[in-house]
Amino acid sequence: METIKSRYAILGTLGDNEGYLTCSMHVAKSMNNADTIVPYPLFEEAAKDLKSERISCLLVPGAYPKINSFIMDSELEVSESFVKKIPALVLCGSKEDCPTTIHIIFHHPATTYLLSEISTSYKENINVSSNPEACRMVIDNTDCSIAISNQLCADHYGLSTYKVLRKGINMPWVCFIKKNQGVKVVI
Repeated sequence: METIKSRYAILGTLGDNEGYLTCSMHVAKSMNNADTIVPYPLFEEAAKDLKSERISCLLVPGAYPKINSFIMDSELEVSESFVKKIPALVLCGSKEDCPTTIHIIFHHPATTYLLSEISTSYKENINVSSNPEACRMVIDNTDCSIAISNQLCADHYGLSTYKVLRKGINMPWVCFIKKNQGVKVVI
């Protein structure tokens, strides 16, 4: 059986420069089939770079609410899909104990469904671009906010975990390439 060291030269996905804290960066790293993984603040920005061939692959989780825009994009095509477990999704905050009432809850749009499982009452829920951003927003608003994030981020930012909302679910993932680009194999 032939072993391919790297399937994609440059893979882009949701992330930031603080490491592999987003579920997307975590899964991209665990795939171990890209020479370089580039973090983007938005999947849409990575898609633009894929179309201009600055990257060779875009990795998107099936839970991303706007994944259909990439599936239907005439310049992109699916190169592969797979299922990979994501880190636990948690309710977290800066206080030791979970407040019963809070002003704001920060979360990525992919976790909106989990709002119904939170017993803390809140006045406003605010979508942010990533799990790390949700945690950073809590740090910037310690007295009035909590977040839905992943356990990697909560731990990294020193936040208390109030509730595990999902222990780590099997998430479908889709890799997109530029149409007619083919898969660039690097051995």
